[in-house]
Amino acid sequence: MAVLLAMAGTASAADPACKTNFKQEGKFMTGRSFTTFDTVPGVNVSTAYKRIYAEGTKSGLRVASSDEKAGVISFEQPNGGVDFTGAKATLPWNVVIEAQGKKDVKITVTKTTPGGFSTSTDFQITSMCAVIDAAR
Repeated sequence: MAVLLAMAGTASAADPACKTNFKQEGKFMTGRSFTTFDTVPGVNVSTAYKRIYAEGTKSGLRVASSDEKAGVISFEQPNGGVDFTGAKATLPWNVVIEAQGKKDVKITVTKTTPGGFSTSTDFQITSMCAVIDAAR
């Protein structure tokens, strides 16, 4: 996770698309879903897939399932934290990589947290944008 977090920059005057496309659904007590996306120019699906797969695993995420042909990687973040009861939480991350024309890809990242799991919006944006940035 540290590598992905280190790759994410701070927001500038013009926020990156992955920040402006960020959406949060759900509630603290029932669980939340976080989603964002961005287009990465000049990269094909295979290259983006390999870069994200490598950076995710180097950062401590575990690959739950993957399909390079479909452009899908499901990561798990083991020991992602604890909920308000003290139970350890493993957090799922889903990455979808889709061709946009011949030379660009759209990368969508979705992450869910269980009910009672404390996290900040800024952390979610930073970590999810770092996944997208790994494809660059």
